Amino acid sequence: MSKDNMIDIKQFEEETRFSEKTTPYLRELIKKSVAIRDMYEFNPEYETLPANLDVDLLNEKTSTPVFGTVRKYDGQLLVLLSYTCAANCRYCERQDRVGVGLDVEGRLKMSQIDDIVEYIANDPTIYEVIASGGDPLTNPKGLQYLFNKLKEIEHVKVVRIHTRYPLQNPGKVRMELMEELAKAKPTVYLSLHIDHPDELQPEVIELIHAFRKMGYVMLTQTVFLKTINDNKEILKTLFLRLFELGVRPYYIYHGQEVTSTRRFVMSLEDEMAIMTQLRNELSGLAFPQHVIDIPSASGKVVVPSEHWNTDTATVTDFYGKTVNTHDWSTVIKQGSPGNC
Repeated sequence: MSKDNMIDIKQFEEETRFSEKTTPYLRELIKKSVAIRDMYEFNPEYETLPANLDVDLLNEKTSTPVFGTVRKYDGQLLVLLSYTCAANCRYCERQDRVGVGLDVEGRLKMSQIDDIVEYIANDPTIYEVIASGGDPLTNPKGLQYLFNKLKEIEHVKVVRIHTRYPLQNPGKVRMELMEELAKAKPTVYLSLHIDHPDELQPEVIELIHAFRKMGYVMLTQTVFLKTINDNKEILKTLFLRLFELGVRPYYIYHGQEVTSTRRFVMSLEDEMAIMTQLRNELSGLAFPQHVIDIPSASGKVVVPSEHWNTDTATVTDFYGKTVNTHDWSTVIKQGSPGNC
């Protein structure tokens, strides 16, 4: 393998530390973009602690019916095809598994995918399967195998691929495979995780055009990141460019705090102020839903804009659990016995 084709991995002294991992493409882009640099380069000022491998920020480990899956919502199953990515985002919320921990196991084996397919086939209420990770495009054979199996399951109507790979290693995307996957079901969604306009380089835009021609329904997801996109104009530029390219901005998430992500986390109030300005200026098709994937609860809950007079001190998940937003602790209601 030539040096130009190698993924650049920098593992620090402790194996439990969330490793720095980039690609040659990103190393070149980092030279031109401070935002890209801050998204990917290890910063010893903030990242001196080992990753907490026991954390379950979003109740995913307790919502795993079969290894490699997450089931938190009716009708949907998330399949974590890989515990590795082309590059490690410093604000990753799954850094208890990605870049450390389960990353050493890499990708799901075919036998593990067979177990997942059997689970799906035996549950006719599952109508949507989402391939994620890590990054599912780092397990191309497993992704192909899964989608071929899903073709045979009638009650699965919609499949999604959630990836950041085309933004991290665009020259290595397997286009023949992507064209094949686009035909797995009548409706196949492709969701790109993109956080800053500097990621929309010509190589990436070319891929987006190609994906649309293949028939994918294109979406994006974004995370609010302090010092990177905590600015109305930056996000407006991003969302308008995506809208122009025929890609629907889907979600923008409130960033969550784990071991090394505190420096990226914004206040809800600052996020709401930016989203209110964007709502005033953007077409509805260029405006994503602002959501919190509530820690220690269940549900991506929509955050209100400043157009409403609301109290954001607490939030209630899909199943009636209420938490305080300042520390995500459970609200104990009067007469309640507390957590069981």
